[in-house]
Amino acid sequence: MVDVGPASFANAGPEEPWQRWREARPATTVLHLDTAAAGRSSITTLRAVASHAEREAVIGAYVAEADAGPVIEQGRADLASLLGLPAAGLAFAESASAARAALLAAWPVRPGDAVAVTPSEWGPNISAFADAGLRIEELAVHEDGTVDLAGLERLLADQPPAFVHLTHVASHRGLVQPVAAAARLCAAAGVPLWVDGAQAIGHADGAIGVDVWYGTSRKWLTGPRGVGMLAVAERWWDRLRIPDNPLGRGALAAGSSPVRMLESAESNVAGRVGLCSAVRDYLDLGPARVHNRLAEVGKLTRLALGDLPGWTVHGSPTAPSAITALLPDQGQDVARVRARLITEHGIVTTHASTLRAPGEMTRPALRISPHVDCTAADLAALRAAIEALS
Repeated sequence: MVDVGPASFANAGPEEPWQRWREARPATTVLHLDTAAAGRSSITTLRAVASHAEREAVIGAYVAEADAGPVIEQGRADLASLLGLPAAGLAFAESASAARAALLAAWPVRPGDAVAVTPSEWGPNISAFADAGLRIEELAVHEDGTVDLAGLERLLADQPPAFVHLTHVASHRGLVQPVAAAARLCAAAGVPLWVDGAQAIGHADGAIGVDVWYGTSRKWLTGPRGVGMLAVAERWWDRLRIPDNPLGRGALAAGSSPVRMLESAESNVAGRVGLCSAVRDYLDLGPARVHNRLAEVGKLTRLALGDLPGWTVHGSPTAPSAITALLPDQGQDVARVRARLITEHGIVTTHASTLRAPGEMTRPALRISPHVDCTAADLAALRAAIEALS
């Protein structure tokens, strides 16, 4: 049996445990403000991954996988509960993009079918839909980029698409879609709502009534890289087309739900064990507590950078997201700024190209995405570093 370690925050008192969150991770002299790319895993999670990898070498990979079964199934149940979906309807994949590919292959879409998206949609999703022969239909949005629910309701009544697709939390700026409200409208119209939750899981409430969801371990859950997840509500299981491959993915889940048959047989089991550890840390700390803190961190970041000379904060200053985008106003080379922040100041951020949201972005952005342990001193150091590079 794999031991994922003691609960890091099980005994946390009423005091804010954000410093404890940082202390639960390896010590570093680097300022990590790039959780939207990959969060920092806890020492407990890193040890869980290493322990399983070592057991594979000691007792055999498939024996170790069988031993880890209860831990992985508990993690599956924990994740499903966060999404408000049945554990049998959740499968593991290698990444969010691999999960999306498996869903598109299994869903009965035909070339020419419409998928409705917002202008802020993640660029690779649009490309994947186009490659599948789907017709992209753009949803009306408000000035802040959130979907116009009245417009969505009219579309669902007049020209319902094959499915609606929303990226819950945008990758390129502070933007959170009203997915729960959209889910209610889609359910009433009988149109499935797909949600890209790559930036949402661990960042925002996920139990919001969606039909299809996919995401990744490595961002706000701070789990390992190389692990993704997909989930489908039970009312859609009979729509899935599962390939007949007795030696492939479905073999490991024989007798289980169709969704489980989308789970890959050859997998990073150590990574899945690490994800289960990260999920336990997150549950022990308290999802609502984390969501509230991340919303606060985002607002503090945008406040600290709001009047930064030569840059403009993109999006609403009060968006409930820890992601902040700085747009260059004086022709700065954002990729170079990001590189110099790392090499000269030890600060990790992201150069967000326009390919992330081609329907909305006209300039690249410097993305800042701290986690719950971000301090005023961290933000002051970031601001000073950017000013020093001007």
